[in-house]
Amino acid sequence: MNARGPVRGGAVLLLAAIALAAGARAQGEHGSASGVLEITQAAASMENKIGAVVDRDLTFTDDRGYPFQLKQLFPGDRPVILVLGYYGCPDMCGTVMLGMLDALNQTELVPGKDYEIVNVSIDPRETPQSARTRKEHFLPKLHQVGGPEGWRFLIGDKDSIQTLADSVGFRFFWSEFTNRFDHPAALLFLTPQGKLNRVITGQTFDPETVHLAIVEAGQGKNASFWDKVRLSCLTFDSRTNVYSLAAMTVMRVGGAITLVAVAAMIFLMVRRERRRAAAAATT
Repeated sequence: MNARGPVRGGAVLLLAAIALAAGARAQGEHGSASGVLEITQAAASMENKIGAVVDRDLTFTDDRGYPFQLKQLFPGDRPVILVLGYYGCPDMCGTVMLGMLDALNQTELVPGKDYEIVNVSIDPRETPQSARTRKEHFLPKLHQVGGPEGWRFLIGDKDSIQTLADSVGFRFFWSEFTNRFDHPAALLFLTPQGKLNRVITGQTFDPETVHLAIVEAGQGKNASFWDKVRLSCLTFDSRTNVYSLAAMTVMRVGGAITLVAVAAMIFLMVRRERRRAAAAATT
């Protein structure tokens, strides 16, 4: 009995050690997976680069096979909606395009007159034929006139693509596991000078938000009176991707209304007293 005691005790200790090692390994694997997930999400996301200016000297190739420099757009007369993705994308890029078109088709703004659209592929392996096929597929879905002149589909080399993406905070990478590019879904609105003014993320877009983003990026050039009023009162909320009343704006409006009300009351009281005084003097 005494001889078996140490043996049993040793066996218990050995099993405990194995269990602890297994738990530690599982925890390590879980932590590693979590870390990879966090890194992956950060590698395919939008970095805040509002106010950054794109390099006008970058050269790409359009769907006809002709060189196209960004200086042909910037500085220009119209704001630009920049769409980064790739033409061979199996799902998300097409959804983003359809979401953008659905929003644009519900606005009264005209491509080629009020704004430009530029699609740039992040895949340096794609060709002018890839761009042309993509354009032929989506262009008929843009209902407004001016699409052929106001919508460009570009490809480029790796360095030009990366420089443009970095300048606007568009993070992407090639995933060997899924055999495709991982990247954020977003519309980027640039001013006629090439400065990033607004970013709307997601795969579907509110038409009023897209309308205001275009007008705002265009620095009010084609803004209606109502557009100017809304932009002066509303603030873009990047969490909800909509323009809404900011707390400070509400306070300012409330303060202005209160001030007008007090001034009106004082005016009425003064006028009433003057009438009483005039009546007393006449009597």
